[in-house]
Amino acid sequence: METDTYPGREKRKHPRLACPPEARPTFRTVGYECQVKDISKGGLKFSHLDKKKLEGWVRGSLDLANGRTIDLEGIVVRTESKDMGLSFIVELPDEIIKDIISHIDKSDI
Repeated sequence: METDTYPGREKRKHPRLACPPEARPTFRTVGYECQVKDISKGGLKFSHLDKKKLEGWVRGSLDLANGRTIDLEGIVVRTESKDMGLSFIVELPDEIIKDIISHIDKSDI
């Protein structure tokens, strides 16, 4: 599994998993269906492209590569030119992270 390196001191509580395009989960909320660029137990980053930027509290779902859908809630904590960061209200369970990792690893084959 390939991960991005981030310069400087890591401020995040949980390490991020970079998701290659062929293994990206889909984040869905009202008016959005976006590919997840990276994810951790505590949050995710997705591209908003030309869509309206989200603010504040967000409810949505995460569609995993195995067909499973996870409902989630979070707060938008970062908005960049093409990406947004969402911090989860409740951390993802370890089993979900393991499932995402297994699909990322399979995409490297």
